[in-house]
Amino acid sequence: MEALFHETITSSSIILLAALGGLFTSLSGKINIGLEGFILLSAFLSPYFSQVFSSIFLGVLMSTVVCSLLAAFMYFLHQKFKADIFVVGLAMNLLAAGLTSFLSAVLMNTQGTATFVLKQSVQVFDIPVLSSIPVLGYLFSAQNIFDYLAFIAVIVTYILIKKTWFGLHLQALGHNKRTAVSTGLKIKELGYVSYALSGFLCALAGAAMSLPLDSFVDGMSNGRGWLALVAVIVGRNSSVGILLASLLFGFASSAANVLQINSHLPAKLLMTIPFLVTLIALIVNSARQKRKY
Repeated sequence: MEALFHETITSSSIILLAALGGLFTSLSGKINIGLEGFILLSAFLSPYFSQVFSSIFLGVLMSTVVCSLLAAFMYFLHQKFKADIFVVGLAMNLLAAGLTSFLSAVLMNTQGTATFVLKQSVQVFDIPVLSSIPVLGYLFSAQNIFDYLAFIAVIVTYILIKKTWFGLHLQALGHNKRTAVSTGLKIKELGYVSYALSGFLCALAGAAMSLPLDSFVDGMSNGRGWLALVAVIVGRNSSVGILLASLLFGFASSAANVLQINSHLPAKLLMTIPFLVTLIALIVNSARQKRKY
């Protein structure tokens, strides 16, 4: 049971970081469909750059820069050339899948799995303040830096959206674009920043997935970007709601992994559990929305 709880935090943090990225674009009224692609791209670039620069910090930094620029470029294609933002997002997912396989083969000379030699490693540790709290100390013991960053990001995102002009302007844009334009809000700048933040947080999610393993596997994001997208919808554009949804999906993913080890059920069947939970969450959310109106 302890292993299940620890793995839930780890699984949730990846979904949570990407979902918070999706939150910024959703608030702007242009939700980012390319979350899956950015997670996968960073899952390769983070350990690769870390190996090249012999520094995990520089590796993650370079990966976040690349993903942020690509995300801003997505919005550029939509804003400048009127490309459908959903089609651009789907194209980014397809591009990331093909590009990471190609780069893995060319740069690492491997097929399917690339193992990196890093001078540093992502260590697990305890935060003394949390370890003294009964429940939180149990859940957050022996977690890595990305797990802690994910939950810190919830607080930062909440403050940024609720307590700053940027967050208020972003919400105004998403609520009514025509009104936002008439009041003089900088629509283009808000769009670019929201997408850049989305790419940045997805890059952290990808790094959280591959760096602790020192390796990259083709398609290792395995639908987490789509789970993050559902977390944004079910969480109703709230950082706290997204946190709860991410914990639910993270628990479902961890339960599926535990059951694969401790049961005789087919592995492929068990791997559908997170997506089944996601489907149920969407149905419940849709029913609640209809009842509300």
